[in-house]
Amino acid sequence: MLSFKLYTGSLLAVALITASDVVVAADPVSVLRGAGASAEAPHGNGNVYAADIVRYGDALLMYYGGQGRDGHDRIHLATLTERRIWKPRGVVFAPKGINHVNDPSVVILNDKFYMYYTRANKGVSDCIGLAVSADGRHWTDQGPVLLPRKKPAWDSFLVGRPSVIHDGSQFRIWFDGRADLPTGAPDPKAPKSPTSQRYVGYAESKDGISWKRHDDYVYSNDAGGIHVSVVNGHYVMLIESRDGTKWASSTDGLSWRDNGVLVPKNQRTSPHGHVTPFLFSDADGQMLYFGAARSKHWNQNSIMRVSIPALSTTRER
Repeated sequence: MLSFKLYTGSLLAVALITASDVVVAADPVSVLRGAGASAEAPHGNGNVYAADIVRYGDALLMYYGGQGRDGHDRIHLATLTERRIWKPRGVVFAPKGINHVNDPSVVILNDKFYMYYTRANKGVSDCIGLAVSADGRHWTDQGPVLLPRKKPAWDSFLVGRPSVIHDGSQFRIWFDGRADLPTGAPDPKAPKSPTSQRYVGYAESKDGISWKRHDDYVYSNDAGGIHVSVVNGHYVMLIESRDGTKWASSTDGLSWRDNGVLVPKNQRTSPHGHVTPFLFSDADGQMLYFGAARSKHWNQNSIMRVSIPALSTTRER
């Protein structure tokens, strides 16, 4: 059986209309909060984000990152109940000896699960790893598959936050990378620059393991925490930001048009902006999932959801 992430035709509308057409009728609601030793974070108030949803048979599976009481990140699973409530099922991936494991992007191909994730053995020197599974619950780590390149490349310090699809013939991955951190960043050993920013890179693979990456980035604008989806040849990139969820559109996944803010932050529920947004569509409409902190502290995220009304595909820009 050939199975991909769920992308439905309504996503095409987002690529063809202006952001001002997106009217959010209600405040975002929290659908998952961090609790327990694996997700309550050192401060004890919870820190979960980076939702990634796939359909497997009749089930919907949400993979997401949670920061534990010990400060380390792990990848968790939640499933949707008959009452349309996301129920946490616990940690499903936490390789030993790794400081940071987060930002899952899952593709199902011929009944095999491929999970690409951000991996940092220590500190914040991220790379992109791969784990595989036969059931989506028990994972075997394959180690790093995309590493930072040598200086002076734009992605010479770290790469991470992958977004992966399979287009029927090959795997395609978008990710963010950077050459240094901003001045004042807490890592004392990291290279720093007052002009530091993130860029979006791109690579392709036939087997999901060996990747051919583009030397240059495909999008800048300090973009990171992205999610790319595709339907009928159109691509949509969601981007985390302090202003909310930003977005860009493309006909080939390589040349992107900046479209500004898609859904702005809500001063009551997401005053710090949106983290790692994800757009999901099904028969009930379109849902934007993102991490956000209701509190004055940016690192107390829960996973929130807001419904975006059905969008017309008839009015091109």
